Amino acid sequence: MLRLLRRSLALTLVVCLLAPTGAVGQPTPGAPPPGVPQTPATPQTPRTPGAFAPLAPGRGDLYLGQQARNIAGPEYRLGPGDVLDVQIVGRLDVNRVQIVVDPEGSVALPPLGTIRVAGLSLLEANRVIAERARDIFRYADVSIAVISPRSFEVIVSGEVERPGTLQVVATQRLHEVILTTGGITPRGTARHVQVTREGTTREIDLLLFELKGDIAQNPFVREGMRINVPPRVAPVTLLGAVRRPGEYELGPGGSLRELLELTGGVSVAGAPADARLTRVGEDGRKETTSLDLRTLAPDADVPLRAGDAIYVPPLTSIQDVVEVRGAFNGTAESGKTQTQGKPTIVQRLELARGDRLRDVVVKAGGVASFADLHLAFVDRADAGPGQRIPVDLHRLLVEKDETQNIAIQNGDVVVVPVFEDKVYVVGEVKTPGAQDYRPDLTPREYLAAAGGPSSRAKMRAATVTFRNGRTYAMAEAPPVEPGAVVTVPEVAVKWWQDYVTIASFVASLVTAYTGIFILFNGPIKAN
Repeated sequence: MLRLLRRSLALTLVVCLLAPTGAVGQPTPGAPPPGVPQTPATPQTPRTPGAFAPLAPGRGDLYLGQQARNIAGPEYRLGPGDVLDVQIVGRLDVNRVQIVVDPEGSVALPPLGTIRVAGLSLLEANRVIAERARDIFRYADVSIAVISPRSFEVIVSGEVERPGTLQVVATQRLHEVILTTGGITPRGTARHVQVTREGTTREIDLLLFELKGDIAQNPFVREGMRINVPPRVAPVTLLGAVRRPGEYELGPGGSLRELLELTGGVSVAGAPADARLTRVGEDGRKETTSLDLRTLAPDADVPLRAGDAIYVPPLTSIQDVVEVRGAFNGTAESGKTQTQGKPTIVQRLELARGDRLRDVVVKAGGVASFADLHLAFVDRADAGPGQRIPVDLHRLLVEKDETQNIAIQNGDVVVVPVFEDKVYVVGEVKTPGAQDYRPDLTPREYLAAAGGPSSRAKMRAATVTFRNGRTYAMAEAPPVEPGAVVTVPEVAVKWWQDYVTIASFVASLVTAYTGIFILFNGPIKAN
């Protein structure tokens, strides 16, 4: 009999606890939950100097008045001011209440009592309340949701369009808040955003979130948070056949493999084996090295520096070029010009891997009949100062001397000059200028063809300079070649004419001084 009475009392207690009461009624639609002050439809939060206004209503996902789009997920951290919807489902009835997290971070749920939830995620708070309910009820299923997240102020500074103090809600994340300020300026960094809270500063890589979706790089905003966007540092440039060409700041690792993984790597139409890295050295000169992106690995990575440029050539483009100028026969695509009355060309040709000088000459249509084969050269401007490499095409093409068949590099300029058919006579001659070349004439005969020496010519010092740069005295010069220059210098003092001129000048000075002596009755004395 006593056991039956105990069961009846326990059953009565359970029914009373699970039965809905007037204090836990459903709220009127549109009305705020108990304990929550009414808020106007459009928020009119006073702003401090330097703060910025909310975005236009067209940007509903970032507009603070439209909080319905910010849904608190299981990882959302609860705090004072959050409005929760708590639902306890029993065997016979459902108990539902909307309650505010108090300033101490707790919620009061009759008959469960006061439970601290501040700092807990929504999932953790649900488990804590469920455990408390199961201590009282044998059958109880608990679910909670945030129906109105708390709001607070954060400070956004640095390289954003509108820095200042911003009113935010706890369901917003860092990326959304920065977009609300108008976004990062072109001077700001997206890879090193500084977030400071409770004296601890954390660096956030928003680019990693944007490109890879790393949610850890887009945290929720918290009370007392300060967000600073520093100026960006010198970027690294990706060019050519990559999925996302452009300028990128280096990440924490600063490696090429990390950058390619972030940006999507090489495109399908790229040639990763022929990539090139251009870097400015300590002396200010650019240095270009070849890279094979297929072999990149954690133990064989390439560390990058600010200012580096990585170029991945497309498979269908000309990867290397060489320029030819001068006395070539040319092709249909050659640009024609005139040099010393002879037709010459200027043309860029595709340079295949392993091409040498003879291959380039063949691609340019061969050398012309008026080419000076002995004086050809290659201008090369690779890393370091430019250099001029002389080559003898006569030895290469006629004598088959392979020592002259040098390897050609990207950017080389191959020049074959026009054969000179003139000899130049300059200096103290009566008609200086070019004379037609004749193999049977000596230097003196070329001098006679130029009208002979003038009255001030110093014939003993006359010289002949050949096109290879060598200079000889005219009396000892070998046979004259085309392009040679005969030079006749001027004599310093010419026989008696110059002496008479000097004597006349001295006599005029003596006469002037004598006149002054007589005029002043003695030598001139200084005061």
